[in-house]
Amino acid sequence: MADDPSNLKFQPRVEGSVMGFPAHQGRPGALGEVHARPHPLVEKPRVLVQLSFMTDAGSGVDQAVLSELSRRLGIAAPDPHARHHAMKWGKGSLRWERHTEFSTYLWEGPLSEGGQRQEDSPFGHGFSPPGTVISGIRLEIRKWTQASEELIASFDPTSLCYSLVERGNAAIVTDFRQDGDGMTRMLVLDRGLTPARTGALAQRLIDIETYRTLAMLGLPLALMQSGRARRIEDRLAQTTLEMKVAKTRDSQTLLADLTELAAELEA
Repeated sequence: MADDPSNLKFQPRVEGSVMGFPAHQGRPGALGEVHARPHPLVEKPRVLVQLSFMTDAGSGVDQAVLSELSRRLGIAAPDPHARHHAMKWGKGSLRWERHTEFSTYLWEGPLSEGGQRQEDSPFGHGFSPPGTVISGIRLEIRKWTQASEELIASFDPTSLCYSLVERGNAAIVTDFRQDGDGMTRMLVLDRGLTPARTGALAQRLIDIETYRTLAMLGLPLALMQSGRARRIEDRLAQTTLEMKVAKTRDSQTLLADLTELAAELEA
């Protein structure tokens, strides 16, 4: 503000400062990260198809895939250092994101009310996957009508998961089964959500399924190591018990045992 307290007109903020104090050079990037993944505004009826790929070969593979897709559309490829990118595709849009262990490709487009697929996703002929598929999700968002409710019957009743969310304004249906294309099917029945709330709900459901699958990939390794972990726990309990017995306690031996246990556990 100006020096005169009666003058309440604010002056332009100095670039790279907070209340006139110098700001850390990394602050704009840190603040912008929260806005890096805005929820899409989703109208209904709509379909979202996401594929998640392991990226063991590095980010260069994703860049090659995006460059080829951009070439087919006649647009510029994203920056090689980008971690997310969006482009129009057919009657919908394609959103790509790079994560630590994997990358995701999410296509969002129109879906007919009658159940007929009207899709022009990029995952047809000519799409080169950047790695092996972790998860595949097909999420349909429909207006909550008697006709759309009848679609629940197409899910496996033995593993059916049905949840009311958004104060009863939406229902989520899935059976965690895969369809003929190997996709996990989800259905959202909506009776009054805004496009912003619909987009936020869809993004959360997709993230939950992606990370659920990613976490389960580690289950075989965890089961394989469980016996070894139990043996380490038993040895630790015995060592701790010996530490309490003053007469037979050998500090050097106990320290060596603890060091060995710590090294084995870390390995």
